[in-house]
Amino acid sequence: MKLVFLIKALDNIGGTERVTIQIANALSLRKHDVHIVSLVGNQKPFFSVLPAVKLHYIHKGSDKSIFPYRDLRRHYQLKKCFAQLLPDIIVVVDASRAALKIPACKPYTTIYWEHFNTIMKSKRMHELSRKLAVKYGDYVVTLTEEDARSYQQKYHATKVQCIHNPITIAIPNYLAPMGHRVVAVGRYTSQKGFDMLLQAWALVKDKADWKLLVVGKGKHDKRFRTFIEQHQLQDSVELLPPTNNVPALFASCGLYALSSRFEGLPLVLIEAAACGLPAVAFDCPTGPSEIIEHKKSGLLVANGDVKAFAEALQVLISNEALRLQYSQHSCQYVTKKFAVNTIIDQWEVLFKNLKK
Repeated sequence: MKLVFLIKALDNIGGTERVTIQIANALSLRKHDVHIVSLVGNQKPFFSVLPAVKLHYIHKGSDKSIFPYRDLRRHYQLKKCFAQLLPDIIVVVDASRAALKIPACKPYTTIYWEHFNTIMKSKRMHELSRKLAVKYGDYVVTLTEEDARSYQQKYHATKVQCIHNPITIAIPNYLAPMGHRVVAVGRYTSQKGFDMLLQAWALVKDKADWKLLVVGKGKHDKRFRTFIEQHQLQDSVELLPPTNNVPALFASCGLYALSSRFEGLPLVLIEAAACGLPAVAFDCPTGPSEIIEHKKSGLLVANGDVKAFAEALQVLISNEALRLQYSQHSCQYVTKKFAVNTIIDQWEVLFKNLKK
């Protein structure tokens, strides 16, 4: 089957680009003819693409031309590209930005792949894109069951299905997490809630020899460092730059903390669990409750409840036996639920059903 993934910027360094390439690679290994069409880019993806996956760039480099010329030109070039490729199915990556791509995707069978969630308030253009995706697309794929239900309720979608993102790292052999370090990974933005994580860490009374590692970068770096100094947390908190070797980082830690205000499906939480880390997480929309089994593989606390988050951290920091119990369960649970082959099987069933 000839499959085409349409993405805005394949060369970006983010979860959307990483999982798109991973799915494309896995489908190519199953002998599908897979193409990725990127609206912009320098033909240098950050993540590894298998040679069997063909890449097409609509605009070389960044595109700073203005509306409506930019979008009319993209429409024309996409129509030309699709006419040459003649795809069996087009998968439009990110349904919230689909509005201007819909005309170019007709008359091909098209799946709109939601990479965020519809529960949080969105910009008007994103809302319009989703409504049009439901109306004109052949199917919508969401990252979580919660968001699939939201599509049904908000947009009256009848052809919608959750297909989780798979684990994106090589799963290491299981080792019990013995490091006395709590780790959190992500961009230093409001969404990731690291301000609340630092507040919670300041409330943890008995840290013993534990440290908190916040791995990432972003505009709030100075703000976080000021908070650390004001609350005299220099000995127990480290702000570290991003790393490409997540398994090695997790191997030195004992607990993962997800403090996000909202998510789509947090890949890093899946990766942490696959590496055997139990977790404390806000039960934010969407994703954590579909990755963590409360009081089996970690602890979920009410979204935004900093005090409860601190208490949950304290419980696991002070109870090694419980951490190890959660660790074993979390690893078994996610490696089965989010295995690449399991996820690719679901995509293939959807493709076959659409083409019947």
